[in-house]
Amino acid sequence: MKRIILILLVLMLSSCTIINEVKETKELMGTTVTITVLDEDLDNAREAVEAAFSEIKRIDDLLSNYNNESEVYMLNKQGHIEDPSEELILNIETAKYFGEISDGAFDITVQPILDLYKHSFQELSRPPTAGEINDTLVLVDYNNIFLKEGLILLRAQGMKITLGGITKGYAIDKAIGVLLEKGISRALVNAGGDVRAIGNKGTSAWQVALQNPRDKSDYITIIPVDNNSVATSGDYERYFDESKKFHHIVDPRNGYSATSLISVTIISSTAMDTDAIATSVFVLGPINGLELIESLDSVEGLLITSEKEIIKSSGFGY
Repeated sequence: MKRIILILLVLMLSSCTIINEVKETKELMGTTVTITVLDEDLDNAREAVEAAFSEIKRIDDLLSNYNNESEVYMLNKQGHIEDPSEELILNIETAKYFGEISDGAFDITVQPILDLYKHSFQELSRPPTAGEINDTLVLVDYNNIFLKEGLILLRAQGMKITLGGITKGYAIDKAIGVLLEKGISRALVNAGGDVRAIGNKGTSAWQVALQNPRDKSDYITIIPVDNNSVATSGDYERYFDESKKFHHIVDPRNGYSATSLISVTIISSTAMDTDAIATSVFVLGPINGLELIESLDSVEGLLITSEKEIIKSSGFGY
């Protein structure tokens, strides 16, 4: 009888294991990054969170446009870079892949157009003219990025790249990798609304509220996230004019901001893919964008048109 009681006591104690939550927020990659970890070992959870933040900062330092010691900054300044890191090559090759499958809607050489927008609105207090856009557009073509062993070359003088549509997702994936190496089995990394989860919260999936792009106090739906990733692209994130006619998601094929959609949310397995697909679909618009989603395995999406119509892919069930 004593033995039975002892066994029951051990079982009761094992079922009452304390799960610690460590949640920390930092400003990185030009946005707010929050990492939440659930783990029995509090010290390990804290160390894992700090290690994940360090990895995100390392990626940002390596691939940011604005850090004058980054590889991307040097590539844009010089027009070439010798002995590039494998990570820069990977991000550029992946970006070129998404350029191909999106028929050019995703193009990391769009930076000169963004520079033109910034110059026009901030220094000239007006939108760019059609002539200025057309003149700048000759610099935009991802096919003019030349890669070979030990060298990346931008073929046209004045070309620049931006990895903003893909590197945030890459950094999230790398942070997830660090957490997994630390033995973490339940976590959520949220970088400016782009998220990826490890496992679930124990009794239920992590939940991401999809914000109404025209009313921050409202949300469209709640998306459960469990060992996958969610990313949203919208014209409300960064824009140059109050009408949001000119914003940061530019159609690289014509030099103007894409306006047929106001928000795109994508669910996929990795944050890198989710990030790039969301941007691609936003530029492609509702018809071609939905076609791209449906052509990809394990990818779902929700699109909101400029007329506030909500369009869901065939497997988007929320």
